[in-house]
Amino acid sequence: MWLTLALTSALLLAVRRIFEKKLTGVFGNFSLSLVTLGFSLPFLAILYFFSTSPVQITSLSARFWMPLIFIWIFLYPLQNYFLYRSLREGEFSEVTPVSALLPAFNIVSSFIVIHELPTMWGALGIALTVLATWLLLSNAGSVRINMPVLFMTISVLCTAVGSTLDKVAIEVSDPVTYSFVNISGAILVFGILTFATRSQGELRYVRAHIGTLCFMGALLAVGFVVFSSAFTLGPTSYTLALRSGGLLLAALWGIVFLHESLSRKKLTALVLFTFGTLFLAVG
Repeated sequence: MWLTLALTSALLLAVRRIFEKKLTGVFGNFSLSLVTLGFSLPFLAILYFFSTSPVQITSLSARFWMPLIFIWIFLYPLQNYFLYRSLREGEFSEVTPVSALLPAFNIVSSFIVIHELPTMWGALGIALTVLATWLLLSNAGSVRINMPVLFMTISVLCTAVGSTLDKVAIEVSDPVTYSFVNISGAILVFGILTFATRSQGELRYVRAHIGTLCFMGALLAVGFVVFSSAFTLGPTSYTLALRSGGLLLAALWGIVFLHESLSRKKLTALVLFTFGTLFLAVG
């Protein structure tokens, strides 16, 4: 069951990244986070209040709230800031595959927090993924680092740590309750950041993109719950590996529909990402 849920989550995330790429040309990093999460909240509220057995929020323990508070204050701002900078400034087909690093990073935090270890295949998958990321980070014939790829790497690192904390909090609640509370708090955080950085003027573009934002809100809400459900049933790193694999489809979108370049180095990296993700999933 977790396999089906993880694959569904992968497809939903790939579609979401395509629309986020388009919206980075309209909104800033924090205002885009605010509006996408804001439009997902009504859908999550419906799922929560009509859930058969939602956990009462007032009864949740510190094991639920402490991971969430750390995610809200530290991880989400960094994660989304670098995510949207990467999507805005880099080639879509170059930055989205870097999300395959997520299970590789997560294995470290999963071992420390919940004592999960990879198999031999999982370790091989990590090695291939790290090598692929290095190929994208290094510019041929130059000592300069590919900054959009670096930004995505930082975002993925934050996501990896947050994913382990997600699992801790989900285990003492349920996927629907966790998704609803997580997104509610994140909206508050990004609302404060939007006004603190004087980006509230960008919110005037919401009306022009209302249809896209409603679609993305539904996509994010369903995707979050589906992924959280997969998380409760499957190993952390391998669930993340399958979910990250969906972003390889987003990379192909960039090549086919955005007419981005396909150099030998990028093609090699995509192949390594594919095999790395497969080995992590098989492991």
